[in-house]
Amino acid sequence: MKKNNILLIAIIVFLILVIAIAAVFYAFSLNKVQNTSDNPIKIDKDVVMYQFDNAFINNLKESKKLLKVTISLELANSKVQELVDGRKPEILNNINLIVREKTEEDLAGAEGQKKLQKEILGAIRKMLSTEKVMNVYFHEFIVQ
Repeated sequence: MKKNNILLIAIIVFLILVIAIAAVFYAFSLNKVQNTSDNPIKIDKDVVMYQFDNAFINNLKESKKLLKVTISLELANSKVQELVDGRKPEILNNINLIVREKTEEDLAGAEGQKKLQKEILGAIRKMLSTEKVMNVYFHEFIVQ
């Protein structure tokens, strides 16, 4: 009988420990959720996303393959959007010139896409003489 009592006490102690550990984890997880809600994400309402009407489709240099890419620009405000609208033909031309000079190897992997994004961003900033073009995004990036 004593062995049964000791086993029963051991099981009860084990269950109490498991419940206590679960309660501590639960309390910590609630604390983390409350901390993240105390610091909400700040959204800059002036930022404008500018998407070009059509995808860019170009032949790749030294290849029979095509690149199809859909591009959006992140702009600091609507004044920059007006500037982009006013120079849109030049911007489209420069993007096409940049893309046509790329080989398959230049565009390989995520690193190739990042380099192309930076090159396009730099060209647009230089053309518009502003750093208020904040980023270039590819929604579609297909080489075939």
